[in-house]
Amino acid sequence: MTAMANSLLDRLERQDRAFARKVCDGLREALGAAGLRLPSLGVERAATGAHLVQLGGVAPGLASELATLVWTGAPYVRAVRGGEFGGACSLVWVPEPGELLVDVVSGRLGEFSHLDGRGELVLLPGDGGVPWSVGRCAVRHPTRADLLRAAPVRPEASAPTPTSTSTSSK
Repeated sequence: MTAMANSLLDRLERQDRAFARKVCDGLREALGAAGLRLPSLGVERAATGAHLVQLGGVAPGLASELATLVWTGAPYVRAVRGGEFGGACSLVWVPEPGELLVDVVSGRLGEFSHLDGRGELVLLPGDGGVPWSVGRCAVRHPTRADLLRAAPVRPEASAPTPTSTSTSSK
């Protein structure tokens, strides 16, 4: 694996951890607004290396309230995912500058730069090519496979060949 692939994997690991923490904090805030508290809510690293939001164990009464909250919001979630409220997701999430994202239409990996005049994300390609704009709902976080595909395959830097030196024994 090249050094660039390793640095991309390290960057993805940090980004995954930060994203999991951001989601965990958002979930804690949303549940708090609904009057619910999950005492064991946190982020843990799984054996696979992925960072997971752990909901933890809860009492049956709290689980029932949580189920009611989910059922109440389910029609809205289905509508957003189905496109009925396509613009709704643009109000929810803005990536951090430098965050790696995959354009789900083209499959290209890019680094978030800024929002353009229409509110779309401007992504910078890793190869120094031309930046492009994409809607906020048309990106996802990269997987390790995405990063490995994006890392250029370069021959190892040719190390200077050792010259034969004569060692004289005294």
